Amino acid sequence: MSANVGLAIQCVGIVLLTLLSLSMRGSIKSVSLTYWTRAWASLSLALISLFIGFHVSLGHKLFYSLYFFGEYVFGLMFVGGCRSLANNVSMTRRCYSLLIPAAIMAGVLPFLSNDFNNLFMVQAAILAALFAASFIVLLPAIKRENSSPGLRVMGAALILLSFDFLHDVPVFGARNGLWGITIPAAYLQYTSIFDLVLEIILGFGTMIVLLEGVRREVEAANRQLTETHDKLELMASMDPLTEALNRHAFHSLLSRDQAGDESGTYGCVAVIDIDNLKPINDRFGHGVGDKAIRAVARALRSLIRADDMVFRWGGDEFLVLMFKLREEEASRRMSSLNDVLHQNGEQWTGSRATISVSAGVCGFDSLKDLGDAIERADQAMYDSRQRLRQSRSPGEIFTAVPRQLEEHARVSI
Repeated sequence: MSANVGLAIQCVGIVLLTLLSLSMRGSIKSVSLTYWTRAWASLSLALISLFIGFHVSLGHKLFYSLYFFGEYVFGLMFVGGCRSLANNVSMTRRCYSLLIPAAIMAGVLPFLSNDFNNLFMVQAAILAALFAASFIVLLPAIKRENSSPGLRVMGAALILLSFDFLHDVPVFGARNGLWGITIPAAYLQYTSIFDLVLEIILGFGTMIVLLEGVRREVEAANRQLTETHDKLELMASMDPLTEALNRHAFHSLLSRDQAGDESGTYGCVAVIDIDNLKPINDRFGHGVGDKAIRAVARALRSLIRADDMVFRWGGDEFLVLMFKLREEEASRRMSSLNDVLHQNGEQWTGSRATISVSAGVCGFDSLKDLGDAIERADQAMYDSRQRLRQSRSPGEIFTAVPRQLEEHARVSI
């Protein structure tokens, strides 16, 4: 295989990398990708210029200058991309000003020798330094994300490219016996293939890094969406005044649980209604009325377990689900509700308003019985309120259990 064939293969490979980078820019917004795309485009133009320079006699030195300058731009842009990835910074005017001495160097170099191989020794040393600089500026990112396959591939490719171009200095010098040794001409024909293989590895390393960045962005977006969804779901299922759950939350819970096995789910449901909310609103104002509603929710939480659930069922009505709890224990807890309100009501409402509630409790053996249990508990609460109104002592109300209406629990206002 001749050197021209190897160079042509290298040109095609780098042009394909350039096209791949350009296509990725349409979907990936990355400063590093912008610099790397410019780098591959510059290298493509440089190699095409070199190929043309090898096949024309008139003006070939101009094409050599374009080749040298294109590779300098490639190196500078690649360093800029690695620096942007590692430190999240962009190239400044000072960085771009380095292109001025690069252009001067590229314009002068072809006239220093008529043998391109002698010129390439200088070029190879400069490129080795640029690849080494890219690795150095990329090193913080490699240390920070040492588990990144893309960064590992890039780091390895940059080191190998540095040594590859550095080894071209003695190899091309030995072509003319400069170092007292002779390198077979066949070996020199494959140097462009070596360069292409390593540059392709480097190019795909950059693609892996960019795709890893996209994956992180997608994962972060998914986390944010999940958090937002959870917040919205919480807002949709929570009563803003009392921070108790609402009817929507109850029906969502019921639908979700009914999709599973209902047979092992039992417990009690309590329906609680505030007896005197309207008089409190009329006498003390709706602000105190809202505090009274919050006080009832707070009192309920103080009497139930962590796994029990409080729902604001209506304007002045609450519902409590107590799973795996028997009626007697649920009734005992609810019978203490007015005592808690009597002891803490003034502190919780900031007023002398007296809060009283009526409650009804009913058990259920499975979720399919829960609707009927709520109706029976609601009726028991209504019966309790009626007995309170008929009682000689209005300061006393009772928590009634449908199955044991004759056993009333005395509750103080």
